[in-house]
Amino acid sequence: MNSLSPHSFHIPVMGLAFTIDSPIKVACYGINSAISIIEDNLIEVMRKYYYQQNNEPYEPIEKTEENYRSRRITDYLNLVNRSVQTKFEKLRASAFETGSEIVKYFELLPEESLLKQQYYRFTNSSNTEEKQELEQFLRSNLRPGAIEVNIMTKVDKNNLDAKGEIIPDGSDALGALKAYAESDLENSAVIFSAGLNPRLYNYLENFREFDATGWGVFKKRVIIKVSDY
Repeated sequence: MNSLSPHSFHIPVMGLAFTIDSPIKVACYGINSAISIIEDNLIEVMRKYYYQQNNEPYEPIEKTEENYRSRRITDYLNLVNRSVQTKFEKLRASAFETGSEIVKYFELLPEESLLKQQYYRFTNSSNTEEKQELEQFLRSNLRPGAIEVNIMTKVDKNNLDAKGEIIPDGSDALGALKAYAESDLENSAVIFSAGLNPRLYNYLENFREFDATGWGVFKKRVIIKVSDY
């Protein structure tokens, strides 16, 4: 990839549990990955786990609370984003020495990456001033991998309120899309898979988060798996 962008890797969706926290493990190395966000019960379990791991106070979102599904998902995505940023900043600040996190980052880049070529210049240089300039350049051009989400479009049962009535726009897929749209993720995408769901696609119109912020620039994008479509 003839670019300074490190986002040369992508981990595909491989199931609910396998990818539920993939970004926390790999995004700091510039690797994109996707989380399936349909199963809110699993997400609530992971919310509790990572709040405890991060030494942050955990407050459960109970099923008796309004909009509990979308709130669980949104909060988990924000939690994952914070965790990734924390790990990434630690990596960015680490020393250029054998086995360090920042060295792993550059070793994972493809050989054709311009950023990796600059890294080779840095490691091979014997000029102190040049090395300092290259080190500053390398650290400033590091980017974490994107945190993306997957919604299986046909997993879209309607959900009922306490009175047994269907919650408007509260189905599984629509609730997951709302949760993603309201999260603080940027440089991200939602992947629609497992078939055609017209009401889900129409529901996108409700969220300005998918609008372009510039020519060809989006904070949140939409990816449709062509084979499923």
